[in-house]
Amino acid sequence: MDILTPDAALVLADRYWRIHGDICALPSYADQNFRIRTEHGEYVLKVAHPSWSRLDLDLENQAMMTLAEREPALQWPRVQLAVDGEHLLTLPIAGQPCQVRVLSFVPGTTYADAIGAVPKTQRAALHESLGSAVGRLTRGLQDFHHPAADRQHDWNLLRLPTLCGEIAHIEDAGLRAIVQTHAETFCARLPQWGAQLPITVLHNDANDLNVIVADDGDGQRVRAVIDFGDMCTSFRLADLAIACTYAMQHEADPVACARTIVRGYLAQCPLLRIELEQLHAFILARLCHSVLMATRAHREEPDNPFILVSQQGVRALLRELAEVNHDAIVGPFLEPSHD
Repeated sequence: MDILTPDAALVLADRYWRIHGDICALPSYADQNFRIRTEHGEYVLKVAHPSWSRLDLDLENQAMMTLAEREPALQWPRVQLAVDGEHLLTLPIAGQPCQVRVLSFVPGTTYADAIGAVPKTQRAALHESLGSAVGRLTRGLQDFHHPAADRQHDWNLLRLPTLCGEIAHIEDAGLRAIVQTHAETFCARLPQWGAQLPITVLHNDANDLNVIVADDGDGQRVRAVIDFGDMCTSFRLADLAIACTYAMQHEADPVACARTIVRGYLAQCPLLRIELEQLHAFILARLCHSVLMATRAHREEPDNPFILVSQQGVRALLRELAEVNHDAIVGPFLEPSHD
């Protein structure tokens, strides 16, 4: 994709959205994103890589608009309508049609960057706010439907069976045995769970880089969840499991951390008892999923050292949780009120 200059991006923002101000490029893996500061607020102009389908981007926008309407307490990225009333435009850029949209910029700091400076005595409140935010996310997308949500996505836990061939390529024998046990057990239970556990449209990526925190006067609290690019249809339980998986990696007592996240989540979005009973298995499955995705990526790019370095927290947590009682996290919540 040809590079769009900030000046050219600002011309698009002004022409189609009547937004003008100071602009700078933001880092992005494949897309082109630009932050625009105006006297009325801050925005992000997003030019999608041509590999993105219009339907996939429409899914993201529709989800964000639904959440802004249903769960206004959180600062989701707000989709900005163009002057013609549309929320997603196909514009020619360097002779190539590209999907372009504008979202509000969500101020704050990523959870990953903020957590190290949060005192131990204040972390429980942050964890509870994370659970509350993800509970609102689940609740806000309840009964949300979109034709693109059924797409096959690599990070959907329903697709874990397609990765099991990577188990043999895990070099660490101890880790390989743990992944084999928990990934294969999870996969064997998928047919049963598919009939028993609620299925819904998920954000599917509430990791520590997509959770935005800010100081509300009493300390750091979760303000928003961003980046809807991994949305898919899967188990309702998965968004809670994913949030726990990443937050737990920053804590000396990951079980206590997850327990507090669950408490915040359930205050916004009660789950069935049968869902709570499987949370531990879902967290282990997400960790296995991450290990297997990294194993595949490392085979494809053996000279990229970052792939396995970024796995250190995942693998340490997986080893620790594999030794923890299945009900250690959810035991206090297994009451009839959650049926």
